[in-house]
Amino acid sequence: MNQVEDVKKKISEKLIFGYSLSRSALFFMESKPLPYIRKIFDKNSTAEVPEEFKKKSFEELSKLLESDAKNITEGIYPQSVLTMEKPLKHLKRVAKIWKDAFFVSYRRSRNKNKEFSKKATKLLGDLPSYYKRNFHNQTDGYLSETSAEIYDHQVDMLFSGSTDAMRRSLLKPLDSFFKGKKDFKILELGCGAGSFTQFLAKTFPGANITAVDLSAPYLKKAQENLSDFDNINFHLGKGEDLDFKDEAFDAVVSVFLFHELPLQIRKELISESKRVLRNGGFFGLVDSLQLDDTSELNWALNEFPKSFHEPFYKNYIKNPMEDIVEDVFQVRTAKTSKHFLSKCVTIEKSI
Repeated sequence: MNQVEDVKKKISEKLIFGYSLSRSALFFMESKPLPYIRKIFDKNSTAEVPEEFKKKSFEELSKLLESDAKNITEGIYPQSVLTMEKPLKHLKRVAKIWKDAFFVSYRRSRNKNKEFSKKATKLLGDLPSYYKRNFHNQTDGYLSETSAEIYDHQVDMLFSGSTDAMRRSLLKPLDSFFKGKKDFKILELGCGAGSFTQFLAKTFPGANITAVDLSAPYLKKAQENLSDFDNINFHLGKGEDLDFKDEAFDAVVSVFLFHELPLQIRKELISESKRVLRNGGFFGLVDSLQLDDTSELNWALNEFPKSFHEPFYKNYIKNPMEDIVEDVFQVRTAKTSKHFLSKCVTIEKSI
């Protein structure tokens, strides 16, 4: 690389970092009214944030955004993963989230976590018991079109606009695994409204992607969001009981799924992933940090299930995902990296 190209790259990296930092500040400011809405229903709803956590949190957030900017400028994934939404559409969604926060706070204060509208109740059907709840106390849990519309934005408010960068931390090891290959099959478990699915499609345009989720409304929203892509198939189903043949995929991935599952289901889902993965294939996940991954951030891990209905989270943070993955795959070769409040765990299936 000549000097001019090097300078251009550094400028581009700084601009992307500046954009991401500004975006982070925007979502942080949008989240400011939420604690005040909570206090209407629960006067003791807000815990004091330790200074050690504040300092380490900002340090790790900056590292994440810098790393993400570097990955883009180095071409690991395209700059098109950074999408700018129309301001009016963005603001309308913020208003919906603030409005819904009153209902969320009410349910939270009264420990009501299995309330569903008539429309959402019709979707409960044969869904597993662990799924029939208002995760995060959100209205209709994962079973309404409104929830599917606002959820990713709600998460970005919680993580100060860093969620996409945390999701994208899985793209680098995935890119390294495929090493420029174009014709391969990726299975994504728990695709939600398609945020990470979009990153997969943009980074690997030659891949055939199958996106699976348990929620019909979220899967419908994902199809709407990703209608411009012709290399994505959508499938309604459970990750722990897949309808695919053995060794059908070259890679199986998931993002922010495992912390919302009981321990046994986590193991079953990884076992199913191994079954449908070809020999030598790639398994990777991004999810919440676990206890002592970054000890200064333990405060947030302990507070999270107190502030949101996350019934399996306490168990999740005490059982390292890399250990479970290695036990299921029967090899001790898992690789782990930390990215702000998330961790990435990858492994290859033995040939």
